[in-house]
Order: sequence, then C-alpha cells, then structure tokens
Amino acid sequence: MNPQPFQINRRRFLQTTAAITAATGVPGWFLEQDLAQAAAPKKLGPNDRPGIALVGCGGQGRGDCKTARRFGEVIAVCDVDKAHGDSAAQQFKSEEKTPAVYTDFRKLMERDDVQVIITGTPDHWHTMVNLLAVKTGKDVYSEKPLTLCIEEGQRLVKAVRQHQRILQVGSQQRSDRNFRLACELVRNGRIGKLQHMIVGLPTGPKGGPFQPIPIPEGMDWDFYVGQAPKMEYLGEVEIKKAPDGTETKTYKAQNAHGVFRWWYCFSGGQMTD
Repeated sequence: MNPQPFQINRRRFLQTTAAITAATGVPGWFLEQDLAQAAAPKKLGPNDRPGIALVGCGGQGRGDCKTARRFGEVIAVCDVDKAHGDSAAQQFKSEEKTPAVYTDFRKLMERDDVQVIITGTPDHWHTMVNLLAVKTGKDVYSEKPLTLCIEEGQRLVKAVRQHQRILQVGSQQRSDRNFRLACELVRNGRIGKLQHMIVGLPTGPKGGPFQPIPIPEGMDWDFYVGQAPKMEYLGEVEIKKAPDGTETKTYKAQNAHGVFRWWYCFSGGQMTD
C-alpha cells in the first residue's frame, strides 16, 4: 500500500513553525525549510521540464547536473575530452534516450530544445560559455568563479540584462542554510562572546617540475587551453614492471581536469574557488 502524502495547510504550517521556533530558539526560516518539504509538491508535467545541457563534464559539473535533472531533462553534454562526454552521457541517459555528446559547446548552443546550460568547465572558459548561452536565449547555472576578471563580469552582466536571461552562480558555502544558521547564531550571541577565530585556506598540492606527456586520444588539448597562454599537456609518468620483466607506462595529467585550479593561466587558485 502506498502511503498517503502528508498534507498541511498554511495556517497549521505557520502555527507549527512558530511553536518549534519558540521552543528551540533557532531562526524560523531554518525550520520553515524543513516543514515546507513535508507538503507534497506539485509534480511537474512534461511541458514544465526544460531541456538541460551540461558543458564541462568533470566531477563538479556532473554533481550539478545530477541535482538539476530532478527538474528537467538532460538532453546533451559537452566536453573537449570525448571520454568525459561519453561517460557523462551514460550517467544521465534515461529509459527513452541518451544525451547527445558534443566536443564543441558552440555547436550545442545551436539547439533550440536546450533551455538551460550548466557550466562546469575550468574557470577560464566560464565567461565565453556563459556569454554565448545567454545570447542564444538560454538560462545558465554556472560554477564559481563567475569570471576571471572584473571586465569579463561587466560584459556578462550587460549581456544577461540585454537578453533578459537568468544566470545563477553556484557558491554553495554562501547559500547553504547551515552556514547561514551559524552566522545568525554568532551574530545574535547564541554561542556567547566570540573570543578567538581560526581561518584556514587550503594552499593546494606541491609537485613538479612536470614533463610533457601524450595527449589522450579524443581530447582536444588546444581547445582546452583556449585563450590561455599556450602550454603543453604536462604530467607524470609511472612505470610498472611485471614479474616477467615487461614494463608498462601510465600517465597522470598535472595541468588538466581535476588539478587545473593550481595553474594561474586557468584559474585564480584556491582563493577564487
């Protein structure tokens, strides 16, 4: 037997929130979010679910897309490393279809059945991807940082307003309710007088110098570098020796994908993250 959906009217909702807030001393909005989830939401119909495309199929981009697919249909993915794109397409396929795979985001933007773009590329590509998205009539969820410099930000704000699109920047540790609650507890003296504060900022890994390594088949390294200064695909070589004496080489990239952030031609480092 399926359980009956929990129903709560507005009057009861407000009364319950007020009572719990008074008893616990936590802000009302914190409890309202929990109680609001108890009310059965309206199920979206096919016409209410926008077409979503992911540009940049690394770990963070896929994490964003995994959340977004609850509200829309993932119909396309794009990455200059085709292996990443193919893997993301398999992750987000549905019973009806598998998302189309692109290696050039400009081709993806030509589709009129894509209404939402999720930008999960390395930081130096955020501005160009987002600009083209809003200019082609699409709304955007972009990973942080929004841009690499102030002028890029000014251009993007102008384009968003001109084309009347929605653009949201993901900064989870600024919007997460637990961070907001912690701030309000401190500011309202709920933990007593603040005496000492310790702030830590990760500095990133240490390593190198690295050497040029073979570019993986199916990866467009020149496109990855884009407008950044030209550089080689760098990494480390690991040699494994089998019992029979044969050797095999494996390569680990050190200036692409998950470690791009430690190169200032691609990113602002940990501070802008």
